[in-house]
Amino acid sequence: MGDLFKGTSLDDEDHSFSQTATVPTEGMKNSERDCRAPDGGYGWLVVLGCFVMHIIIGGLDRSEGVFFLLLLDTFGESVQLTSWPGAVVCTLQLTLGPLANAFSTRYSVRASVMVGGVLASLGLILNSFATNIYFLFFTHAIIGGVGRGLAYTPGLSLVGLYFDKRVGLATGLGTSGVGLGTFVIVPLVHFFTVYYGYTGTYLIIGGLAAHLLVAAMLFRPPSFHYKFTRRHEYTTQNSTKNIPAEDLEQENFIHEKHDPETNSGFISNDKDLIPHPDPYSVIKTQQKQERRLCTRMSHSIVSSMQICFPRDNYRESKENSRKLFHLYLLKKPPFTLFCISIWLFTMAFRAAFTFMPALVKSKGISESEAAMALSVAGAVDSLGRILSGLILDTTLLRPYRPVLYTLIIFGVAAVAFVLPTLNSIASFCVFCALYGFFTGAFISQKSVILVDILEPKHVSNSLGLLIGFQGFGNLLGPPLAGYLKDNLGTFDEAFYLGGGLLAVSGVLMLISNCFLRFDKRKKRKCLSISARH
Repeated sequence: MGDLFKGTSLDDEDHSFSQTATVPTEGMKNSERDCRAPDGGYGWLVVLGCFVMHIIIGGLDRSEGVFFLLLLDTFGESVQLTSWPGAVVCTLQLTLGPLANAFSTRYSVRASVMVGGVLASLGLILNSFATNIYFLFFTHAIIGGVGRGLAYTPGLSLVGLYFDKRVGLATGLGTSGVGLGTFVIVPLVHFFTVYYGYTGTYLIIGGLAAHLLVAAMLFRPPSFHYKFTRRHEYTTQNSTKNIPAEDLEQENFIHEKHDPETNSGFISNDKDLIPHPDPYSVIKTQQKQERRLCTRMSHSIVSSMQICFPRDNYRESKENSRKLFHLYLLKKPPFTLFCISIWLFTMAFRAAFTFMPALVKSKGISESEAAMALSVAGAVDSLGRILSGLILDTTLLRPYRPVLYTLIIFGVAAVAFVLPTLNSIASFCVFCALYGFFTGAFISQKSVILVDILEPKHVSNSLGLLIGFQGFGNLLGPPLAGYLKDNLGTFDEAFYLGGGLLAVSGVLMLISNCFLRFDKRKKRKCLSISARH
């Protein structure tokens, strides 16, 4: 048990538990067995919290296209300038991944998501007071971006700590909230813009973002799972040895009445207790009781805070946890190529979802129908995330996950080239649904592909780097597409550019798969040679 709780103590986390029982250490030789992912149990509530978080954050992300049209009509600035606040907020949400992980390690995942929810809500509410587009660079981009960044990455990483065999399904279910958020929040945002205008829309959406606090309350680190499981097992095994609470209270009463440090005592005369007080000893006893009360109160406050904001004690070594950016992982070619591939993918993906309503509207279709096409993409996005998790987790297809993942990229590229050629709302709904399905499968399974590329112990650190590359893709994609629109006159060129970036992303992923296959073959060869000797 010493290895299991190395670096922490039960007294630090739960004073009431440390005072009533001490978990024995004998018979705990296989402590590593206790640190394995439970693959269920409370983990499904963590998945629910991740699902709610993705509904809100994903819905806000996918609503940037509707916000873009609102800002364009309200302030009348150029397309490129108007697209910058939305690009910056999504960039900060992802590039702050390593910082958010460090914050959650220090103060708990729940605290990180709660602080992020407050900031995200505050940024949207302050947007309603904006008098020009430049004000939004502070409220929408910086405050909102930092808030979403603190809330997004820690909750997603926590799902991976609770699941091992079913990590693909759990991740798919947790992130599928993006699709539901797109399907529900995007039409709501459009409805609010029509009936409540600019100010009312941001005030209402700011209140909606505050529901991230609800998702935060579902997040609890695996260390609490292990500790509560151990406590239950110990209580069950030693229930006959526990001292009744009444006996403990009576014993404490007797010891308090016969305190050897004081000169006061009681003379027992059958049923009556006749005190013989000493003034000095009475004052000394009162001071001791006051100090004891203060100590108990401070312990109660600390215990309450640690229960409300529990920290995870099952992270990697202290030496690793001090590092904020684990750049040494970029020395591995498969991982580096994967990062560049997802950077290019995100550039095209973010630009597409930002300008998709504008593209549909430019074909002579109403703005409400344009929002509907985006909602359809979001609804099928959820289906893609769940189905991809189920399919790629099967024993038959698991060895070929990186190859199937690469084919998904080429599927998105093909749809991106087709979208500018469409002219009817029905065709837009069909191809937007395909776009949402492929992008949902791609994004939800990126953490699962990391397991195939790197060792599982590096997944938590590598996810922060990978999300950072996604952030830079978000920063460059929409402004670049907006520049093309300002200079060429249509949104078609933005989607053609996105298709080209996606095709290059797929080629890089193919090269990454070749490196990965070569590395695995090399490891097998080394293992066979060592086995012979």
